[in-house]
Amino acid sequence: LLSPETSHNNATLPSMGSIEVAFSPKGGATATIIKALAEARTSILVSAYSFTSMDIAQALLKAKKRKVVVKVILDKSQISQQYSSSTFFANQGFDLRIDVKHAIYHNKVMIIDDKTVITGSFNFTKAAENKNAENVLIIRNNPKLAHIYTKNWRFHWNQSLPRDEFLKRAKNNSKYLAKEARKP
Repeated sequence: LLSPETSHNNATLPSMGSIEVAFSPKGGATATIIKALAEARTSILVSAYSFTSMDIAQALLKAKKRKVVVKVILDKSQISQQYSSSTFFANQGFDLRIDVKHAIYHNKVMIIDDKTVITGSFNFTKAAENKNAENVLIIRNNPKLAHIYTKNWRFHWNQSLPRDEFLKRAKNNSKYLAKEARKP
């Protein structure tokens, strides 16, 4: 469905599975995501622009402790954010990479067990739950949709840097971030 040169071929799929929707502020979006993460048995792939929700981070850690493979891609802004979960993920041994190819890695996606997709405007943050007008969709039992999202996720994973390598390059070259953001 996706060519190797791009991460974003358009696709139309038949409807299947179920769709759960939640809104914020204070509409239970975080709890809805945590419930879906608790259902994971084999894998969770995460793409996040902003990630400061300790509740969601803890749910990912619980999944990891259940032997679920959890991999995370974060926007490079998360390295310098005071309340980011980047350090938490690194300290807990998560497989974590930093996107360096885009001005902003604005995705907010989780793919669970190759059949469930979490997406929407909802950043994985406390502010998204308590202050912002946001939405989240959890599309369950739709492996074709999950496959498309997974291929897109892997495309970005392959061009992202492991966190430690990103930090090393950034330390050695203060202009590294700006240079990488300008690359096509």
